Amino acid sequence: MPGKDNTAINMIRKWLNYYNQIKDRLHIDRAFFSDAKTVLRFYAHYKWGSGKQKFAANEARPKIAFFPQPVGPWYNIWLTLQNTKLETIDSVSEADYVFIFDDATYSNAANYLPKDNKAILINDQATDISKSYISRVFEQIFGYEIEIDPTTYKGRAVEKSDENGTHDGRLITCPIPKEKVRPDCCYQKFIDSAFTGKTSEDLRILCVFGEVAAVYHKHKAFDKRFSTTYLNTTVHPAEDRFSAKELDLIKNYCDSIGLDFGAIDVMRDKHDNKIYIVDVNKTCMPVMSLPYAVQYQSMAKIGAMFERYLPPLKPN
Repeated sequence: MPGKDNTAINMIRKWLNYYNQIKDRLHIDRAFFSDAKTVLRFYAHYKWGSGKQKFAANEARPKIAFFPQPVGPWYNIWLTLQNTKLETIDSVSEADYVFIFDDATYSNAANYLPKDNKAILINDQATDISKSYISRVFEQIFGYEIEIDPTTYKGRAVEKSDENGTHDGRLITCPIPKEKVRPDCCYQKFIDSAFTGKTSEDLRILCVFGEVAAVYHKHKAFDKRFSTTYLNTTVHPAEDRFSAKELDLIKNYCDSIGLDFGAIDVMRDKHDNKIYIVDVNKTCMPVMSLPYAVQYQSMAKIGAMFERYLPPLKPN
C-alpha cells in the first residue's frame, strides 16, 4: 500500500468531516468495527489490489461528482463505480454527471447547484423517501395498499418512524385510540413473510435506472425483523424472485419517486403472494455479511448495468 496517496488522504479528510456530521446517529459497537474492517478491505481491493482498474493516460473517461455530501466505500454507489470507467472528481462544475447524494429523508439539494451547471443529474428527483410518501406512491402504482389508518384497521400492523434509516419498527395490534397515534410515524399493514416458519424474509433490491440489478434475499430472526442483523443472505438475479409484471411495476415505481440508483426493501406476503415495498434508501450500503467473493461479483454486475443504462452525454 503506497505511503503517499494524495487522493486517499483527501478522501479520508472528507470522510472525517462527514463523520462529524453524522456521528450522533452511529452506534459504535462490535458490529460497527466488523463492518469497518470489511469496508477497509473493499477500499484496499479496489484502490491498490486486484480490483484496481487500469486506464490509458489518454483514455476519455466520463467524470462524476457527488453533491452535497462526499461518498465513501461504505456505500453501494462507491463500490459500483469501481467497476466502471467513470472517474469520480470533487468539482461539480467540471463533472459530466452529478449524483445528488444526501443522507436525508427530504432533499432539495439539487436546487443549490450552480444555475449554469450543465451536468446530467442523478437522483435529483428523489426528493421525498418518507415512509408515508413511498407508501402512497406504492398504492398508486401497484393498486393495493400497505399504509393503514391505525384507528380503524383491524389486525397486526407495523409502527415505524416516517424518517429514513431509523430501524425502529415495532409490531402493534390495531385499532388503537387516536391519542396513541404518533404524528412522526407511518403505519403499515404487517406483511407475513415467514415462509419457512423459522425466519422473517425480505428482499432488498438494488435498482439502477429502474432495472433490478441484484436481489439480496435476507433471512432474519423474528425478534430482529426490523434490524440490519441477518441470519443468512443470498444474492439472486431479478427473474429468480419477481415476475415480469412485478418487475415492470417496480420500474414504474422507481420512475414515480425519481429513484435512479438506490435500494428498495420488498416483502412478499405468504398469504396473498403479493409484494409490498416497505422502504426506500437512496444512500444505501452493501450487505456487509456477504462473503467477499459474492460481494465483488455482485458489484461487478451492478457496475456493468449502471454503465449500460447511464444517460448518454450530449455531443459538444
